[in-house]
Amino acid sequence: MTMKIAIIGAGPAGLYAALAAAERGFRTDLFEKRAIGEGIVCGECIFDSLGIMSRPGRGLLHPVEEVVLNGRERHTLAIGRYRKLWMMDRGSWQEGLAEAAAARGVRLEVQTKIDPGRLRRMQRDYDWIIDASGAPSVTSRAYGFSGRYLEDGLVAYQAVLRGDFSALWPRIAVGFIPDLPPERQPGYAWIFPKDARRANCGVIYTMRGPRRGGDPDLKTLLADFLQAEGLAGTEILKTGGGIVPGRILPCLLYDRILLAGDAAGLTSPLHGGGIDLACLSGVLAVEALADGAPGAERYRPRLMGCVRRKLAVEALAIRKMRTLDFDAFDALLGGVASQSNLRRVRTALRHPALAYATLKWLFRRETAPDGLAERT
Repeated sequence: MTMKIAIIGAGPAGLYAALAAAERGFRTDLFEKRAIGEGIVCGECIFDSLGIMSRPGRGLLHPVEEVVLNGRERHTLAIGRYRKLWMMDRGSWQEGLAEAAAARGVRLEVQTKIDPGRLRRMQRDYDWIIDASGAPSVTSRAYGFSGRYLEDGLVAYQAVLRGDFSALWPRIAVGFIPDLPPERQPGYAWIFPKDARRANCGVIYTMRGPRRGGDPDLKTLLADFLQAEGLAGTEILKTGGGIVPGRILPCLLYDRILLAGDAAGLTSPLHGGGIDLACLSGVLAVEALADGAPGAERYRPRLMGCVRRKLAVEALAIRKMRTLDFDAFDALLGGVASQSNLRRVRTALRHPALAYATLKWLFRRETAPDGLAERT
């Protein structure tokens, strides 16, 4: 009998899951609470942190080869030497993925919000459900674990701006915040130009530990950053923000439901990004379901096996941000970004654990599941 699955959420995780499910011949229904490609609040870059993504098709604006790191000084990191980074029009990209899924037989139901009550009913109608509904997920509201997303989570605020970004484009910039308390690290601001006239700009910091009345105000931090970058008064087209999970949840299987993407907590605790991990989780969730209940039990361990080296690097980087003073952290940034082999070696000797973990991450790449190939 053909397996019948439901996927909740038509973001990257849900769309990649739908494509993978269609290729396996599953009867697949995909539910999205908005129109496809709406409600996106992020920098819109895909960082291929594991070296397993194929080049995006529709929605790709341009590759990003360099990142400007702003600490005390400005340092330029040639990111393209190590991992792929693409600036996207995510709405267009997701529309293309949805069209490809529909062409392969996936039934799309948009403007359909799934609440916990409907989720319970769906459990009777489908063999399996993949919840890619974001954080907090529908499943978390049904099973009572929404608070898990706040544990070491990040809080972000972003504005889409129209102005003159020609001096930066096609690079992106990341600015580190000098006066942020250690318990709120990692924290930074960003400018991600989509072209010479438009950019996504925002600020993010961790919510580690209890929230306090004196916590930094995100809007103020962003305004100060834009002022320092000479962008004060730039036209604001759109704003948004929210909570970003900073830790993979301890359980990703609830009855016959698997969590994927942000619903699984699959975002970077260092920078809050996670499009590549969302795509990976959608494909691996479908592969797991192909093996039934035993495969579903192996889903989280397999995910952890894919991301453990990346997470090790990020944990060490976060520790540096929390323990080094800002001048020492800026020196680390300069050493990492330097074109001088000698300076990079000296930096590695000062930070051997971070250097060793980074080498393991960069040069021992994971094997990409077949479903991660772009199929639009």
